[in-house]
Amino acid sequence: MVAHLPSPTLNLAFTRNQAYWTAHNLGTMNIVSVHCHAKHRKAEPSRHRQAHGYSFESCCKHGDVVLEKLKQLPEPLNSLMGGTTLQSKNFLKDVRRWNSLFAFTSISYNMDNRTTAQGDSFHLFQVHGAVYHLQGPLKAPTGRDAAFSQIYLYDPLFAAQARTTRAEGLDTEIILALTQMFQESSPLIQMYKTAKERMEEAEERSGQFRIILNPQMQLVVESGADRRRENLPTSDEVALILPEEYGEAGCRDLVLAKRDNSGPVSETLTIINQNHASYLPMHYVLLFPNGELGWHWGRELRNENRQ
Repeated sequence: MVAHLPSPTLNLAFTRNQAYWTAHNLGTMNIVSVHCHAKHRKAEPSRHRQAHGYSFESCCKHGDVVLEKLKQLPEPLNSLMGGTTLQSKNFLKDVRRWNSLFAFTSISYNMDNRTTAQGDSFHLFQVHGAVYHLQGPLKAPTGRDAAFSQIYLYDPLFAAQARTTRAEGLDTEIILALTQMFQESSPLIQMYKTAKERMEEAEERSGQFRIILNPQMQLVVESGADRRRENLPTSDEVALILPEEYGEAGCRDLVLAKRDNSGPVSETLTIINQNHASYLPMHYVLLFPNGELGWHWGRELRNENRQ
């Protein structure tokens, strides 16, 4: 008589090992950079022990990058961002909608439309490639309402009414107050108005032209097939001109208006290069209501060690 051992249990398909998973813990975010005061976790790489604490590569390159401090937010935005009142809590709950309502630029991406459902209720938002910030034409296309930067070219009261029509559920009094605040605080609005005036002048003449905001934050008119360049006057609030990177037009120029021939002005959108100084303040307007410039190639390292 031959004894038969029981057959081992075989896993024929997926085995769930979730019970054996362990959380990866970087620690509490309570380590402050001695140079820029950014908060980090102790387990983060690229940290150096200093006499009075830690320095990090990721925030300020161990003190070599010095960023200007942001100005205090103007009212009523400063109170709304505080989160201490019922009104401000409701504002922060919809803060992305509020930012989109006042942004100069729009966002574009290539959506991944494949099935994203995971389980009963969890869904993934997937995109192909990069997310882009887009600058539209200075004038709204024929038959369309003004949007994004185009709204800033109107009277504040009319602009607030235009925003209200596309902001269902948002406080109309706050919309009006923020519209007036941006008119007073943001130097970018005056630059757009100047560009629109010069575009209207150029439209009356035949020939090619482009109105651009270059990486040095200068408004420039290029006219004719040979692209003759004329620098437009800049408002006092944007009087700081960034260092010259290149002597001629480059890929980082932000095109505000363009006509390639004697026909109408182009209604196409322009991708904003992420290294343009206006990339951040034109879209994240609630963080940069005073038009503070974002990262750009004109920044220099302090580099005390001369390395």
